Amino acid sequence: MEVKQQSSRWASVIPALFSFFGILALILDAKTAVSSAAEGLQLCLQTVVPSLFPFLVAARLFLRSGAAQWCTRAVGPIMEPIFGLPPQGASALVLGMLSGYPVGAQTAASLYASGQLTKEETERLLGFCSNAGPAFIFGMVGGLFGSGKIAAVLFGVHIVSALLTGLVLRPKGPAVTTPRRKAALESSTGLDLPSAMTGAIKTMGLICGYIILFQVIAAFLEQALGTWLAPAVKIGMAGLLELSGGCSLLPQLEAAGLRYCMASGFLAFGGLCVWLQTKSVLAPYGLTGRCYLPGKILQGTIAVLLTWGIQVLFPSWLPRVLTAAAFPNHAGLLRATGIVTALFLSIVGIWCIRLRKKGGNEEAFDI
Repeated sequence: MEVKQQSSRWASVIPALFSFFGILALILDAKTAVSSAAEGLQLCLQTVVPSLFPFLVAARLFLRSGAAQWCTRAVGPIMEPIFGLPPQGASALVLGMLSGYPVGAQTAASLYASGQLTKEETERLLGFCSNAGPAFIFGMVGGLFGSGKIAAVLFGVHIVSALLTGLVLRPKGPAVTTPRRKAALESSTGLDLPSAMTGAIKTMGLICGYIILFQVIAAFLEQALGTWLAPAVKIGMAGLLELSGGCSLLPQLEAAGLRYCMASGFLAFGGLCVWLQTKSVLAPYGLTGRCYLPGKILQGTIAVLLTWGIQVLFPSWLPRVLTAAAFPNHAGLLRATGIVTALFLSIVGIWCIRLRKKGGNEEAFDI
């Protein structure tokens, strides 16, 4: 009993101490806090919001419209034999690969809320379904390395490492079939844009808030430990804390091979900031995300090993001599975002035409 009381006492004392020292640091060095927060805000406006917000809206429309059943039919047949999961999880896997953090986790949680996945299945799916999106990788990371080809290789490594992580997380033995109720979303034929926009804005605000906060934390840590640590260690700490900020520091490294491996590790792990974002997304659904952090650590390890192997076996894919980085790569970011968004809108448009022919009325398409 005494041990429990002591542990609960420390559980309340430690956060209070962190809060106290945090407030003290902000008071004593307000200049660092303001400048780092401004850098975080600029990072959000220039990179994170353009690459992620359209996908947050699109993912919600995708699920609410019922078009996610396309993913179930196309990718669903491989979910059970490979990952030991029902076909319904395919939409979370696909959207997680196309949209970026934390859309995959949000989609998995929505599938659980609608009764299409059990809690155990959702927790396991969360271990590998939430990933960095192509818009971020081609726009930001491609700009850092000055090459779309390098970005394509790193994106391929990212996807393969996620799939291998899902394979490792597959339960042993035959999958247990659990009864599921049919989701109401499947019968929906309206595109509820206002609701999708509201949810996307809330999630985007939460993500940007975490990014700004972690930029401030990283700045104070660099001031405290910067003279003691090697540049690679400092950049590694920044990337483990926050993905975007860590990637933006990679051009400071002279060794191209180390840049590639660290970029793959950052993208696969996502950082502590993304983990907290994901926890915030999952909390309203009663999900713990118990497989998320172990899965991301495993995926990051696999991604680094794959990147190192590619440099050894296929050195021309990841050249040692890099062109000048163009960061932030606004042109590449907007191009990648535009291509993926256009593909999504085309799919939704075709789906709407099919429903129009099937239903014979236009009321079902009111937004």
